[in-house]
Formats: sequence, C-alpha cells, structure tokens
Amino acid sequence: MEIQTGRYKITALYARLSADDELQGDSNSIIHQKQILEEFAANNGLGNCQFYVDDGWTGTNFDRPNFQRLVTDIENQIVDTVIVKDLSRLGRNYYQVGYYTEKFFLEHNIRFISITDNVDSINGTNEFAPFHNLINDFYAKDIAKKQKAVIESKGNAGQRLTTRAIFGYKKDENGQWIIDEEAASVVKKIFDLCSSGKGVQQIANYLFANKIKNPTAYKGKVKEGSVAERNPYLWSAQTVSQILSKQEYCGDTVNFRYRKKGLCSKIIVKNSPEDIKIFEDTHEAIISRELFGKVQQIRSKKRRRAAIEKPVLFEEIYCSDCGSRMLIIRSRNYHPASYVCSTYRKALVVKEHSCTSHYISEKVLAKIVLELINQLLLFARKSPTIFRQTVTSEFTKQNGLSQAKLKKEILIAQKRTTEINKIIKELYEDKVKGNISLEIFQKLSSAYGLEQNAINAKILDDKKKIAELGKTREALKGFLDVVENYCENGEIQELTKDIVEDFIDHIVIDQEKKADGKRQPKIYFKGIGLLSDNVLR
Repeated sequence: MEIQTGRYKITALYARLSADDELQGDSNSIIHQKQILEEFAANNGLGNCQFYVDDGWTGTNFDRPNFQRLVTDIENQIVDTVIVKDLSRLGRNYYQVGYYTEKFFLEHNIRFISITDNVDSINGTNEFAPFHNLINDFYAKDIAKKQKAVIESKGNAGQRLTTRAIFGYKKDENGQWIIDEEAASVVKKIFDLCSSGKGVQQIANYLFANKIKNPTAYKGKVKEGSVAERNPYLWSAQTVSQILSKQEYCGDTVNFRYRKKGLCSKIIVKNSPEDIKIFEDTHEAIISRELFGKVQQIRSKKRRRAAIEKPVLFEEIYCSDCGSRMLIIRSRNYHPASYVCSTYRKALVVKEHSCTSHYISEKVLAKIVLELINQLLLFARKSPTIFRQTVTSEFTKQNGLSQAKLKKEILIAQKRTTEINKIIKELYEDKVKGNISLEIFQKLSSAYGLEQNAINAKILDDKKKIAELGKTREALKGFLDVVENYCENGEIQELTKDIVEDFIDHIVIDQEKKADGKRQPKIYFKGIGLLSDNVLR
C-alpha cells in the first residue's frame, strides 16, 4: 500500500458523548468538543482534519461505530494523529485506554494528543496519564454501581423494568400497560394453536398464511430494505417461542430475567429461576394461568429429534450468479443431500425472485467429482513427469495473469490517491485563505477522505492477494503430493468426505445445463484452482 506522508494523512478529531456526560452540562457537548478540537488543530498547523464522532455511547464500550472506523483507518495507515478533548472522551476503561495510548497508537506511529490533560505523545510519556485513566475508570464503575442499585431497588419494589410494552399490550398516558385488542387476539391465537398441539414453526406458518403482521411490522419499526419491510407477515419460530414463554400475558410483572456478567461488561446472561422476581396481577391478563401452564407443560415435553449422523460430502459449494453459499437440503429417510441457492430459497419465502435455484443433487455432483479426480489420477499414473510439468505450467500461467491484473489495479488506485491528496491540499489552502467556508471544507474533505479510505483498503487487500499468490508454490507442491499418494492406491471406487477434503477447495454451480439436462459445476482444486482440458484428459 502506498504510504501517505506528512500532513496529508488524516488528523483524526475524536469526540464522544454519553447520556451520563450530558448531565454535566454544555462543557462536554459534541458541539463544544468539536470547537475545541478544531481550534487546537488550526492553531498547531494540523491539517486534513476529519471528525470521528460517537454521540450517545458510553466510555466503557469500545465497539462504538466511529471509534472502530478510526481504528480501521489507523490500521490502513491513513491516519497519523489522533486528538481528543480529554482522556475520558477516548474511554473510561483503564485497561482499554492504556492499551490504545501505550501500545496500539505507538505501534502504528500515531501521534496522540489529549488537550486538557496536556498529553502529547510527541513529547514522550506523560506520567500522569495513567492516573487520569484510572480516575475515569473509577468514575465509570461508580456510575454503573449507582445505576445498578437504582434498578435493583425498582425491580425489588415491583416496578416494571422493561421500557416497552410487549406485543399484545400498549401504554396508556400514565405509562401503565393496557391491552391492545388487535395484537392481543393474535397472542390468544398463538397460545390456542400451541395448546392444540401445533409446534412453533407450524404456528409461524399459520400466521404467515393468514397474513397476520409480525410484531416488528405491527409496531411500524421495520428497517428500510429489511425482510420485515418486504414481507411484514413473515414470522420466525423464535418470535413465536418468545411469546409463548412470557408470563406477562397472565397479568404479571417479571423482573431480573437477565443480568450483565459484570458491572461494565457487555455480556448478558440468564438469571437462575430463584433470582427472577415475579409480581402477580399488576395489569390485565390476556391469557389465563391455566392455559399458560398447559402450554409450558406441552413445550417442556417436546424434544428435538437427533441430528442426522452421516455428514454431507460437500460444504464449500456456492452459487455462480449471486455468490451465496448453497443451502444443504436433507431428509431423514433419504440420506443423499441436494443443494440449492440459499438466496433463491429465502426469496421463495418473501415472494421475491432475486436468483434461481441452481439445484444439484449430491449424487450427481459426487459422480462428476469422482470422475474428475480419477481422470487426474489416471493421467498422473500413466505419465507422472508430463503430468507434473503440465499442472505446474498451467498454474504458473494463471498465477502470473492474476498477479499482473492486481498490480495494474493497484497502480490505478495509487494514482487516484495522489490526486485526492492534491485536492485535499488545495482545499485546505483555500480554507486558510478564506476562499471557502469551514463547513464546505469539512464536507468536501470528509467526502474525499472516505473515498481515500476505501481506495487504501482496496490497495491493502490487493497487496495481500499478491502476497498470497506468491506463497502458493507450497500449495502447488501439496496438491502434487496428494495426487502422488492417491496414485499408489489405484482408481477410487467411492467418493468420501476425506477424499473431498484432500482434493477440493470449493465448487461453483452454474445455472446453465448441458445437453443431457445436467449442470456442469466448476471444481476448484486445493492450491491450484480450476484446471483446463490439458490436465483433465
């Protein structure tokens, strides 16, 4: 990857604000942080600035979207300076902040500046920075303890801890749960169907067939482009199962079903039954206690059937048109599997035609693969020297073409990166001279910065591919050694999973059929990829 130099790398201005920080007033607001960061960068001659902002994210969570974007940009070598208002903006976990300031930034040659803490890595280590981090960590844990104490107090007093009413209820003007008649009728139907012996998937199918909106669609909280938006009547077995397990439908408040593993942990675990607090008759019931108990008894007796023991032959098998992994379809009464495009199969449920089936049976595919492997082995047994020369020659030719194509793409990308550097430099000079406003400069530099990030990521990816191609001589040797080992045992009579794993990297299934009505898959061998007719003779 081309390394950008000097000030044309990004100066990352990082700002963060959580709900707790908002309570401290305007001094920590995002707008205030931005002003401080921007003024500091301008006064110290740090150009090509780009904001990374996480608004509403706690300092103990380092999976913040824009912080992770910053980490990625640093790893892609397009950032050389990171500036924060103070260390608590970077985070409130002593160990995590220490990792980034004392290891990650250092290893990636990042200049780190915390303005109000007077920390600038260019001046060497600041002895007081760890104490600031420790204080921030104590603050976060103290806040977490207080919040936990408040929640426990409310929960033990019978106050409902869930902020939203579950499907079947809605909130009145006082925040109390009241029955939502339309949704409640669906809940009743689900419990009635289960009590009559229907399984959760059968119930989900019934709701879909009768065009009953799922909870997400009913509440109007669907995401644009989601399956729920395309088909609001699609229910999952998991959603049905969750509804059937909720004792709230009997009119009870249930608190402390789950808990965090630690004060600042993100891991959620189930509480043991004795730690769950149930307060009866806190709101109007939709389901009688008798019906709820009957359903729980029915569901407790259901057992999943044992998995089919014999594994499928092929796992790395893909659709040639959409690139998705092929779905494995199996029957307990008939072992040989079949494969169908997973995109096509999902589209059948939501009534969309985004791909075609690409169907092929395992029996047919196994026959094709077995014949192909035996052809290779026959050639290798009859003319071992010519076989090795032919495979090596073809591999070298394909490898060279792939590397040449990648190198050409890298040159084009690097040229565009140079152009963007020049544009950003000119924009910065125009901003300093007052030819363009700060708002326009930020908008344009941000857009070019994002384009540059994408280009640099592609360059890095292409260089990795070239490096991998350079190492594939070992893979070629491994393939030839496998062929030589199998040649000693004669023709293969039956294809097994071990043989597939020894020879096959992956398989791609075309939609087009041959004259005999069967599909001809593309077989990619381990270490060498596709083979031409020169080898498969």
